[in-house]
Amino acid sequence: MPLQDDLRALANRTQAALDQSHDYFTYTKRIWRLVEDDVREGRTILFRNRLTKSRMNGQALREISDHYIANYLTTASFQHFVSLFEDFFFDLLRLWLAAHPGSLARNQLEFSAVLKAADKNEIVLAVVDKQLNEIKYKRVADWFDYLNRLVKLGCPTTDEIEALAEMKASRDILVHNRGIANPTYLAKAGSRARCQDGELLEVPEPYHRQSWELTRKMIGDIAEAAIQKA
Repeated sequence: MPLQDDLRALANRTQAALDQSHDYFTYTKRIWRLVEDDVREGRTILFRNRLTKSRMNGQALREISDHYIANYLTTASFQHFVSLFEDFFFDLLRLWLAAHPGSLARNQLEFSAVLKAADKNEIVLAVVDKQLNEIKYKRVADWFDYLNRLVKLGCPTTDEIEALAEMKASRDILVHNRGIANPTYLAKAGSRARCQDGELLEVPEPYHRQSWELTRKMIGDIAEAAIQKA
């Protein structure tokens, strides 16, 4: 399959996954609101978790719904947005480098890996993966600096890269530090930081929506620009 087709398929697949993730958020939230409506209308509801032995009647579910939506549903789907972008970005780099491996000429690969490879293509992919594993742990700005050295796409904008960097910093804090901002978050987020050291980092719904919109736009812009350059 030509590189252009691979890039377009990657973008379409990722944007479809983003849509599904936001659908999950939207429809699950709506289900919670339907439960609240049922309780207000006097319907009897009783749920039981057989693993934890907990029980929830309608009133208890109504009281906890906002907490579940804000602290589980919203944060989990936000984290998924960021993960989908990361997968897209590094899959795009992988496709590009595999098609244009000249920039990897100075990279070294252990001889044992060369001996295990079935053919030249497998060797190239091993070198590509080694290079990408090194880049993944750098700053988001460094990701785009590397991409720009490979091919000048003219996008995304500096503002968009900074916003994405803050999103990734937020995701990392939610996953690794219970949502409590620390100096690492402040350094990664820079001027986009949304709270101070030691404060709880929240994911309000307007920010959640903006994150989804930005992620989807950047995927479309980057893919289209790369297709034009391929």
